[in-house]
Order: sequence, then C-alpha cells, then structure tokens
Amino acid sequence: MYATSSNVGDFDLVGPPLNRGRKRVTGTLELGPRGLFIVTEAGDRWVLDLEESLRPSVGQLVTAEGSLVGYDRLSVDWIGEA
Repeated sequence: MYATSSNVGDFDLVGPPLNRGRKRVTGTLELGPRGLFIVTEAGDRWVLDLEESLRPSVGQLVTAEGSLVGYDRLSVDWIGEA
C-alpha cells in the first residue's frame, strides 16, 4: 500500500489493501496442553484463543478466522464446520 499526501495534509491510499494480520485456517480441531488448536492438512498447528460459546466439538473439521496474535496463535472471531 502506498500513501500520498495532498496539500490539505490528509493521506489518500493507493495500491492494494494490507492484510492487517487476518488469517483463515481450516483443519481438524484438537485439544492439547496449550488448549484448543487446529491441525491443517499440511500438518501446521494453530493455537486458538476463543470464547467458550464459540467452541465446536473436538475432532471436527473446522474453519476458523481471526487475528494473528503470535507466531502460531489465532484470536478467533468466527469458527464453524468446514
């Protein structure tokens, strides 16, 4: 993304929007010592931070979407069956 300044002092955005640290992950929901996590088809593990009311059953194939809050941690805004 590029920013250009106008004479008024505000900025106009030019170019593609930034990701802003959002991520969508699909895989099997599992429970481990660090809490709930998703194991993707590629074998990646994503630890999930999510509210109790959002928790689907362990062992289900799910898709989760949220903000990156660490190297392998996702603060979940939405989760559902894949």
